[in-house]
Amino acid sequence: MKNDRIEEYNLLTDAYYGDRGFFNGKYLAPHQRESPEKYRSRINLAYYLNYTAPCVNAHVDPIFKRDPQREYSGQITPLWEDFTKDTDFAGTDLSTLMKRWALAAKLYGAGYVVCDNTPQPGSTIGEMLESKKRPYAYLLEPDRVKEIKVDNNGKIIYFSFLECDPKTKRDFVRIFTDNGWRLHDGARLIDKGEYALGRVPVARLTSRELSPFDMFPAGEFISIAMTNRSIYNKCSWLDDILRNQTFSILAYPTAKAEDLTIGTDNALAYPPDARHTPSFIAPPSECATVLASQIQMLQEEIYRMAVVVNVTGVRTQSSGVAKQWDFEQTNQLLGSFAENISVAETELAELFALWLGMQFDYTCTYQKDFSVSDVTTELANAETAKGLNFGETFNTEVLKRVITSYLPDIKKDQIRAITEEYRHQATLSRLDSTQAE
Repeated sequence: MKNDRIEEYNLLTDAYYGDRGFFNGKYLAPHQRESPEKYRSRINLAYYLNYTAPCVNAHVDPIFKRDPQREYSGQITPLWEDFTKDTDFAGTDLSTLMKRWALAAKLYGAGYVVCDNTPQPGSTIGEMLESKKRPYAYLLEPDRVKEIKVDNNGKIIYFSFLECDPKTKRDFVRIFTDNGWRLHDGARLIDKGEYALGRVPVARLTSRELSPFDMFPAGEFISIAMTNRSIYNKCSWLDDILRNQTFSILAYPTAKAEDLTIGTDNALAYPPDARHTPSFIAPPSECATVLASQIQMLQEEIYRMAVVVNVTGVRTQSSGVAKQWDFEQTNQLLGSFAENISVAETELAELFALWLGMQFDYTCTYQKDFSVSDVTTELANAETAKGLNFGETFNTEVLKRVITSYLPDIKKDQIRAITEEYRHQATLSRLDSTQAE
């Protein structure tokens, strides 16, 4: 399957960063009867209201508010810990790579990370640590991917992308298969090699549940980007109307309009024998009103499509049940995407271990509950739950919920220490009660 969504990816990138077409006016559509000079004037005065970025960020930032729980064991643990501090030999740590990967997946529908190995890796773990000759990873821009092929089960067996030479700034084509790689300059083969990974060294992260055969899905936010482009044009039209029609024109009786010292830009002369008194006149404001209402409607539609009505600042009057339902939708979307990120990071760790040919057990859990808890309510509920006398195990779980509500940034080891202290105190209390009897 060849990548035929380059134009779509460009629009999504521009809408998120406010760059290129939104910066140079390429996305402004000229009027049918608009002169080139007038069109250039509108381009120079155009401005971009970015709704795409906050919507995308609202689907990514909450997941990375807290560090995930990572547990791993194996002989290559020192190498993995070195990798988490610098994944690409450019200072990018694992958490930063994962957030960039998640952002790309949300924005474009799918994101790809390559996990490659250095040309001549070290023979021992100590040598690899000292020389930094170990596997590394980097995120691919979606417009760099050229073609992906899968087998009947949806497993990637061919991955082709553009690779830029840092010295010459030229693009070469690198191809990964399940048993080796090739580097091409056009039709000419430059280099090739083999590996025993049994798969393509590329991990995939999708923004939502997709078919394993759909390698280049439609971007989840393409409708929002297109709507943002429409707002961009309407804002330009509205701005043009306001500049040309906001200031009223003075109508004044005179036979010599050229003698008016206030200028012909804001004065309209009419015959002195007319019966009209001097007054200010202005064009009707209906066009500007319609455009303003259209812009507001499109803005609300953007937030509705992004399912972030209560996240990005749109205030609506709704019942408590409706607000709870909106939150459940948002929480479900974030939780589902967090699970996808956990799976993708685990796959990246597996690729890292495959390059080294060693066993590595790795689990990763990202936060899946994004409720904004009220500490007072949590404490009251915990007190009620404790009074049910369901036992020490139940009370310990209630305590964990209170701790995470009251101290959201607390580390896992600290939670364990607090719960152990609680169990110890509960044991002492039982002993005191027994002795008292």
